[in-house]
This record gives sequence, structure tokens and C-alpha cells, in this order.
Amino acid sequence: MQIVAIAEAPTTRQGRDSSLRTGGTVRQTLLSDSTADGLNFRFIRSQYQGGDSAFESPKHRHAFQQIRFTEAGSVNYAPGHDISQGDIAYFPRGAYYGPQRKDHGAGLLLQFGFHGEHQSGPEWTQHRAAALERLNARGRFEGGIYYEQDEATGGETKRDANQALYEEQYFARTGRKFSIPPPGYAEPILLHPAAFDYYPTAAGVRVKQLGHFFDHPGPNADIRIGMIELADGASYEFASDRAQIAWTSDAGLRVDGTTHGKLTCLYSPRDETVTASAATTTAERQVIELYVLELPRLD
Repeated sequence: MQIVAIAEAPTTRQGRDSSLRTGGTVRQTLLSDSTADGLNFRFIRSQYQGGDSAFESPKHRHAFQQIRFTEAGSVNYAPGHDISQGDIAYFPRGAYYGPQRKDHGAGLLLQFGFHGEHQSGPEWTQHRAAALERLNARGRFEGGIYYEQDEATGGETKRDANQALYEEQYFARTGRKFSIPPPGYAEPILLHPAAFDYYPTAAGVRVKQLGHFFDHPGPNADIRIGMIELADGASYEFASDRAQIAWTSDAGLRVDGTTHGKLTCLYSPRDETVTASAATTTAERQVIELYVLELPRLD
């Protein structure tokens, strides 16, 4: 299990010189893992900046899946499309989005994939420097795009900068060509959790099911997005059959005998069980809301 108080997580600034994207986003890496069944993910918090520090990227897509939650303000992901405070968006494999400009707001982002679809952690970062060196020798990065001369035609080709890096790293590690699948869902799916109703499942426990999305085949290959409300000391067990990520904006989440403050997130790995509860208080009724993501299993 991993559990992190967001206020205590170290921050870094994603500057123009250290990223393939423009901007100066203030970022916190909260949770991450690379597991034996091929799952690779990272869960981060970003505070977007205005002016020259705004985050920008061209229209693009990924082989991995994403879930975005807006904690404060609103966060853009395409012209005329924003994720408002408290809303969630699901970004399917292969679906295009953007161009995007993020110049205000704060949000949480989960990126995850299997078997090289998502590339984070030391097993991938060890290839980054050499991959960038090879790419820079063959072409150039500019405005979130990688430009390269086509040896066959002599013309200039262009790709999303991050896709170019993923392709180079994947080939270096596996010797195989990296590809992005055609989209099963045409575009990102925006969810308004406040419009969904809770239903009771146990004393002091209520649940909202927000969506199940299948980007892989198999009975357990869906990403499940939901919410849990815990009241008056009630508890909820994160089952061991799937990896799960949860977070709350409320104070009073209790795990392993410790009561946590506002903005806490946790990771319950597959094959482990974690029990979370609402802290009890004699002063007033204690209620907390948890956003819960049940990650896919491909086996």
C-alpha cells in the first residue's frame, strides 16, 4: 500500500528546458508502480500557471489510458472543452484530444497502461537520455512536435514529441515497433459526478458507479470509476482482486490506525487488501467522500 498526504508531497516545476512540452507546471508525483502483470502507472497533481508558463500541447493521442480530475478551477483539454471543478474525464487509448492550453486550475492525473503502453519508472527512464540523443541527431523538437526528414522522400515528417520518445524508448528496450491502437471510443468522456446518486451498500456506506470502460478485451479488463461515501466510523475494504487508487478532498480518512487530513490519496495493489474508514468524532457527524479507480486486469 502507498498513502500520501498531498500537502506533504515534494513539488517540481516542469520547465521548458526539462520537458518536451512548453510551460512551467508545478507538479507532484503522488503514486506510481510497475507490477508483475505488466501494469505501469503514475498518479500526479498539477498546478497550472498563466502567461508564458502555461502548459500547451498539440492535438495528439496515446497508447495508454488516462483519468483526469479537477480539484480547483477548470482545466482545458481541447478548444471549448474543460473539466470543471469536481468533474472527471476518461481519456481512452488511441483517442485524439487537444490542442490544449492549461493556464489555471489544479488537477489530479492518472496515466496507466500495460506492457510498454505507458512508460514511467526506472526501467524506462534509463533509456530516456540515449533516446533523446538519437532523436535530436535525426531531427528536432519544437512546440511539442518532433520533426524529422524522411530518408525515402526527402520531405519532413512530424509526430507528437512524446510519441516520438515513446517509440524510441520502446524499440530500445524491446526491439519491436511501438504502435498506438485505433480508438474504441472516439473522444474523451466527461463525467459529472454530482449528477449521479448514491445508493447504500452497508451501514454508513454509500456508493456511486460513474462508469466502466473497456479498452482491452477480457472480463476484468475495464477501468471502473466510482465514489464511496463513509459516515460515522463506517469502513470499506479495497479488495485484492484489482489494483485500486483512491483520493479524498475531505479530512478524516482513517487507514491502519492513522487519521489523515484533507487531500489524501492511496494505492491498494493487487493481491493486497486495505481497509479505509471515516474517523469518528463526538462533535459532529463525520462524512468523507472517496473517488475510487479500479484498474484493469488483463489476465
